[in-house]
Amino acid sequence: MAEAERPKRIASRALREVAPVLKVLAHPHRLRIVEILLNESVSVKKLASMLKLAPPVVSQHLGQMRSNGIVTPRREGKQVYYEVTSPNATNLINCIRANGPG
Repeated sequence: MAEAERPKRIASRALREVAPVLKVLAHPHRLRIVEILLNESVSVKKLASMLKLAPPVVSQHLGQMRSNGIVTPRREGKQVYYEVTSPNATNLINCIRANGPG
């Protein structure tokens, strides 16, 4: 019987690129925020309501993700809406959906 082929190693550059995203998203609230934002652009107030968190807490999470290029704000009048702009974050959520427990 032939030995099963080993999967190709991930390029070091790819690991360096994705590591900061994984670090920032290593929090359940941030993962949930990204999951929500993949479906629709949402304001801080609406996210806070959806997550049952205080708006300043949601703003802190969004600030960390914004400073790491995961989300981008978009202003409409007085409201600021957020969108996911990181393909790595999108891929992570899709991987969790496909392979995560339950």
